[in-house]
Amino acid sequence: MDTAMNTMPQERRSTSKAMDYALETVQALGEAGLTTVPVKPSAAMLTAGARAGQVSVETVWKIYQAMLHEES
Repeated sequence: MDTAMNTMPQERRSTSKAMDYALETVQALGEAGLTTVPVKPSAAMLTAGARAGQVSVETVWKIYQAMLHEES
């Protein structure tokens, strides 16, 4: 896994406790195979999805929303 923490030089600058916690949280998400995504995808994201899936941008938007709002 290539995270920002794995690519940082050995020496780290001093950070606040809040920043340390945020970095640890992001690293834990990555280790669990999770990521964060924007609630609203950019036009470029929608266009790329439409091109890749050979579907309309509207269909990509619906798929994206379905992924975000999936309930177990």
